Amino acid sequence: MLIFPEHGHGLRRHKRDWVIPPINCPENERGPFPKKLVQIKSNKDKETKVFYSITGQGADTIPAGVFIIERETGWLEVTKPLDREEKDKYVLYSHAVSANGQPVEDPMEIIITVTDQNDNRPVFTQQVFVGYIEENAKPGTSVMTVNATDADDAINVNNGIIGYSILSEEPKGAQQMFTINAEKGIISVIGTGLDREVGILPQPEGTCGYSTTTPNYTLIIQAADQEGTGLTNTATAIIKVTDANDNPPVFNPATYEGLVEENQVGVLVTRLHVTDQDLPGSPAWRAVYRIQSGDPQGDFEITTDPKTNDGLLKTAKGLDYETQNRYKLVVSVENEAPFTVALNPATANVLVVVTDMNEAPIFKPPVKEVKVMEDVPVGYQVTSYTAQDPDKDQRQKIT
Repeated sequence: MLIFPEHGHGLRRHKRDWVIPPINCPENERGPFPKKLVQIKSNKDKETKVFYSITGQGADTIPAGVFIIERETGWLEVTKPLDREEKDKYVLYSHAVSANGQPVEDPMEIIITVTDQNDNRPVFTQQVFVGYIEENAKPGTSVMTVNATDADDAINVNNGIIGYSILSEEPKGAQQMFTINAEKGIISVIGTGLDREVGILPQPEGTCGYSTTTPNYTLIIQAADQEGTGLTNTATAIIKVTDANDNPPVFNPATYEGLVEENQVGVLVTRLHVTDQDLPGSPAWRAVYRIQSGDPQGDFEITTDPKTNDGLLKTAKGLDYETQNRYKLVVSVENEAPFTVALNPATANVLVVVTDMNEAPIFKPPVKEVKVMEDVPVGYQVTSYTAQDPDKDQRQKIT
């Protein structure tokens, strides 16, 4: 029962005599309605007939009619189930008047607090979360954060306090790779050996000789209110394992031999093949070839085939069989991306054999100036010319 406060005679009231404690009303009550909350009483009812009324939001203003008061008894009643998530507090004023309508009490403030029931499940801010983590990441490395909200009260009770957990992890391995902070929803690495590649497998000719795992992990995340023990909901977290350059390219085979005709520029001498277990097309997979030795004059160049990752060894100049007919090159290979660990680049040996071509004879000197007297007879020998054949290994007659 709430009784209107009494005031001393002849005293001006500057503030309320005491604070009326809030009236708690649980949300989602079943009724029957109207349902009594508290009785309001004026001591003046001993002297005169007192009638009661209420004003304020929920009484005579929107949402009107939620609360009513029995005019003669002063019973304050609620007329329907309340929803704390819609409105968690109502401020009303109770009034007491005599039969002629004159106030017998000052208006009294009444605060009705709607207490929470755990009637709302957590809701994830999105159904699918996507995060990225580099392979070989150390345990404790954060991947991403998932987040859920709950409309219930998280201040006065724990109905809106969310606890996170991992229900499943795919693909399954010998150890769990990820964990989640129950309070903050931070997903981090817990396992060791996070690797997106597996061993080399037989492949069709002309293709890369390796196979990869599915570089994704799929986690089913649960959010449960009441600090992990209440109502639940789930979402999916997809973790994409990004490639690190932890696998060097390897020549297969490690020795090559190529034939090239002399005097040919820009012709293909041979293809050098490498295998690399890193992600195809990535900087950790794309090969970079270099001629380490055997070509001091820059007679050769090597580039990378963007489709197959092969090294294309070509002539940069026309080679001269008579000057040098064999080259022993050492070629190294690395990736565009630096290695994540210290590794020595793989090397291959390439033997280039230059083949002889039938070249035209050469006059020596190419230009000769001759003086002839006038009136020389027909058949007079003006001069003699010498020509040489540059093909040393071929016996040929010059005419």
